[in-house]
Amino acid sequence: MVAVWLGAAFGLAAVTARVVDWFVMTDELYYERLAISVARTGSPLPAIHGELVPTVNQLYPLILSTVYHHGFVPHSLHSAHVLNAFVMTSAALPAFLIARHAFGSRGPAFIVALLSTIVPWLVLSSFLLTEVVAYPAFLWAVYAIQRCVAAPSARSDLLTLVAIGVAVTARTQFAVLLLAAPLAIVLHELTFVRTAPRAVPRSAAGAHRVLTVVLGAGLAVFVVLAALGKASSALGTYSATVSGGNLLPSGTLRSFTEHVATLALALGLLPFLLGTAWLLARVTRRTERRSLHASACVAVITLVLVLLEVTSFDLRFGGGLVRDRYLFYVAPLVLLGFVGALFEVRTPRWSLAAPGAILVAGLAALTFPTFEKLNVDAPAASLNDYLLQSGHGVTGARWTLVVTLLLLLTVFFLGRAIVGRRVIALVLVVATVGALGGETAYAFDRLLRVNGTSGRPITLPQGIVFDWIDRTLGRNADVTIVPYAQIAGDYWATAAYWWDLEFWNVSVTRGAYPGNAFAEIQSTFPKTDLRFDPQTGRANVSPTRYVAQSQRESRFRLRGPTVSLTRDVLLIDAGSQWQADWVTFGLDDDGWTTPGRAARLRVYPAPGQTGPVTRGIQLVWQAAPSSATIHTTSNLGRWSVKAEQQGQQNVSVCVPSHGYAELHFRVDGSAGIYGDIGHKDLVGVARVRGALLARASMADEIGSRCTP
Repeated sequence: MVAVWLGAAFGLAAVTARVVDWFVMTDELYYERLAISVARTGSPLPAIHGELVPTVNQLYPLILSTVYHHGFVPHSLHSAHVLNAFVMTSAALPAFLIARHAFGSRGPAFIVALLSTIVPWLVLSSFLLTEVVAYPAFLWAVYAIQRCVAAPSARSDLLTLVAIGVAVTARTQFAVLLLAAPLAIVLHELTFVRTAPRAVPRSAAGAHRVLTVVLGAGLAVFVVLAALGKASSALGTYSATVSGGNLLPSGTLRSFTEHVATLALALGLLPFLLGTAWLLARVTRRTERRSLHASACVAVITLVLVLLEVTSFDLRFGGGLVRDRYLFYVAPLVLLGFVGALFEVRTPRWSLAAPGAILVAGLAALTFPTFEKLNVDAPAASLNDYLLQSGHGVTGARWTLVVTLLLLLTVFFLGRAIVGRRVIALVLVVATVGALGGETAYAFDRLLRVNGTSGRPITLPQGIVFDWIDRTLGRNADVTIVPYAQIAGDYWATAAYWWDLEFWNVSVTRGAYPGNAFAEIQSTFPKTDLRFDPQTGRANVSPTRYVAQSQRESRFRLRGPTVSLTRDVLLIDAGSQWQADWVTFGLDDDGWTTPGRAARLRVYPAPGQTGPVTRGIQLVWQAAPSSATIHTTSNLGRWSVKAEQQGQQNVSVCVPSHGYAELHFRVDGSAGIYGDIGHKDLVGVARVRGALLARASMADEIGSRCTP
């Protein structure tokens, strides 16, 4: 079995190692930062930007931290993608144990394990996402529940609770297993032990005392938290998924069938139909082996609960899109039933009715959304372009799939009758391996062939371009970034710029957001609320010695020597107490002047200044209309520049040794422009503005004495 795992791992690693850039933001940045925090501090607690964050999904960052202890990010990212391949394909081990416990033999178990390592969702191992470790963790928890149901004992109860706990730290959504375990026990009691319904609670509680006590205590705590209005807080960043709203909203039934059909389609249709039918038959039929019946009960309950959970989430938060990224964990349970049906002596008949009806209804409801590139939330949708093309539209694609399902079912029945059970089983196993392998290869092809969400080929190395902060200061330095409108008028390009700067540099450990502008760039990250005393220019906080600030920044400029100027970003040694050289007032967060609104730039005295001195400032303006005139006034004079597209002013101001001096701006001319990219909710709201302060640079040299 280990050979199957390692073979799949090495094969997968050969592909994932080709991915050398990020693809999913800000998810990958989030888990990378959690891993770096563990590596740098040695603490297993989830922290970002020096603050604890309310997340339960800490298992993957703990594993990921092992490759972020040394070196620069490009090397760590390569190691992470190789590690991902080994971790995700390790799902073969619990899949094998689940199947062996059910079948009591190794042969069919090997087939289940093999099929579990070639499902199309393995493409997710190319990213820094929790799915990598969640896949095996989920199956280990299912295996523990399976054994607990089949052979009740205090030890099995305890192992089940531990396994579920570990699974929840992999993905919070697996809290649903806390419901799956008791429901599977009850179903087993009713259908195998044949306990009278009224006696089931007492019988189940007596056989699973530890599980009953712990779950009972957990329920009591939940009730208390619910009474206090804090029940959802236990889920950390996923608290919104259970707080408020109807957990089974309108359209749940139709969406449920769509989720069923999507899962079935990704597995090749026939494996889902035969697999679920076989599992249902085993639940409803008292078998000679308790372990097999228990396995079927656990699989059916888990499959239904996960389908309902993901359906509810997608309807309430996902716009109705089937996000099979959250659903694929149950695939090995379906494959367990499929292999069981192939080698079962009796051919499934009536048990096909319910899953068949649901599947056909789901196929008839599919909308086949298509995407320009691989959609991480819906890897199974990679085939939709082909299906729509071959079916000449949605209706044709639906009929094609229904007919294909019927043909596959016919092949199964006729094959059993003509060539025998073993031969048709072998043929269908080989066909399924080919189908799953082909689908997985196509998903990777879509990923590697199309530019990623960064707009770059995901196979093109980027570290040498973006990790300049680490190369300048070393990975053990501490740097605060101050996101700003780096690409004027383009929110997403600006966001990607700052994502890159943090993602590729271990030393970026803080993010400052004056006035909460540009905060949506890292919506779930702790943020430093940076403010300046308007009288002195002194900052309220000084979290790190070094600061990465845009050269285009129009709100303020921090004082300190420039260590590096790279790609329009200044790396400033701001010292232990941050101080602004200058601060602006009356401009939009992205630097635009507003007609009728006063705008000014306030200059503070230089360190050690003993009297009033002249300071020179270069201003670069960009006009909103085709032409605008910018008038600048200081205590030393007046300057005007007419900007067609850009205009430059070299101005001066007399700065006293105490207090400040100001430049005042007035713009003749205005026009409609794009929305304020400093706030995501204003990006699409057009505005009327005069001119953009595209750059303000104060000369390092101190001028002569002057009279304010």
